[in-house]
Amino acid sequence: MLMSWWVDYDMINRTITLLCFIVMGFSQSLDYANFQVNIFNNPYPANIFIHTMGPQPRYMAVIDSVLIPSWFINCGPLGFDFKVNHNKLSYFNKIDPSWIILNEYMIETDTLRCTGGYDADYHDIQILNDGGYLLQAYDSIFVDMSTIVVNGSPNAKIHLLIIQEFDLNHNLIFEWNAWDHLNITDYTNLDLTANNITWMHGNSIDVDQDENILISNRRSSEIIKIDRNSGDVIWYLGGPNNDFIFTNDSFNGFSKQHDVRRIENGNITLYDNGNNHVPPLSRALEYEIDEDENIANLIWDFVQPDGHVGLAMGSVQRLPNDNTLINWGTIHNQGAIVTEVDYDKNIVLEIQYPPDYRCYKVRKNDWQFETNLIPGDTDLDDQINIIDINYIVDYILLNNSETDVFHLYRFDINNDRTIDTFDIELLIDHILFN
Repeated sequence: MLMSWWVDYDMINRTITLLCFIVMGFSQSLDYANFQVNIFNNPYPANIFIHTMGPQPRYMAVIDSVLIPSWFINCGPLGFDFKVNHNKLSYFNKIDPSWIILNEYMIETDTLRCTGGYDADYHDIQILNDGGYLLQAYDSIFVDMSTIVVNGSPNAKIHLLIIQEFDLNHNLIFEWNAWDHLNITDYTNLDLTANNITWMHGNSIDVDQDENILISNRRSSEIIKIDRNSGDVIWYLGGPNNDFIFTNDSFNGFSKQHDVRRIENGNITLYDNGNNHVPPLSRALEYEIDEDENIANLIWDFVQPDGHVGLAMGSVQRLPNDNTLINWGTIHNQGAIVTEVDYDKNIVLEIQYPPDYRCYKVRKNDWQFETNLIPGDTDLDDQINIIDINYIVDYILLNNSETDVFHLYRFDINNDRTIDTFDIELLIDHILFN
């Protein structure tokens, strides 16, 4: 068996030698999505971590501080919520509903899943200071709603949210089930007589400064603060159960929000999609929260001058220099737009992707890979030569698993998500003519 393998290997090497003479100018590797720079005026100097959806190919990418894509892969089903997470990278794998952790050497170091029969959801993950992590999932239960509300369905299917916290050894240490801690009859904004009730749509998790948990329920335009020990609700901000008075806010709160974060100054930022505002309007918001008096005072907001409405997705990040990075989500008839503004609301950066491209969340961070970023350098010796081609040959012969990020970046030279002889040809082209 071993001898047969070596014969095959030699045959492929002879083929490579022949290709060196006949392959000239094979098609270039696919370039990153051709985004347009509308404004670049001294933005916060850090890398942009971004995942694009829409037309194939889809990309996970790192764009450097001068807007050059320094790292990207054709990620396919990987990449949702691609971000720096406590000095590591995390991203979601939709084929196997789980979160992948990537280190600074481009190596996948862990896979994080929910337990108890739940599939991890892709909207958010938080890695904690102690190495633990928070995930969310959904559950569907059947309930006789006729005993709960007038004209309720006797066998209603209800979709609700689950939060799970794990320690660094993947042990489940806390679980929150919406059915156990919320009262569905409080949600008068929903049709509780329906046969199929989507009760919750969780799209962000955050740990508050007092170590309790903040979740965003887009379905009912509410933020819920949860006691991390008992699971009891501490307060609701927005929605049908709102505990707060909104001040200095012409819309009297937010609508269909994303990306709720407690920031260092104690305030809360979020992306207000604004689907139900009259008229619909998306905003980046910062509220000063008085939890004693239950007052949410809007102290900063930003509306894109063209009045963009992000119908879905979107994110807001307050940067270390007090600039704010805004991803406007899904905009009708436009591609993804990412804007950075200073605290005085001057636009210092704006990039725009072609139509149909969308981004769920966009982040800036100083994090960098601690390995060279040379596609094709498969043996990590900082150069491309025949040894790198041999590594690709070995991979083609011996590997049948789902391609990981390391191999997609190093081996998939033409970015088609398949490692094959076309990648070998491009490397030979590079060796011959560079």
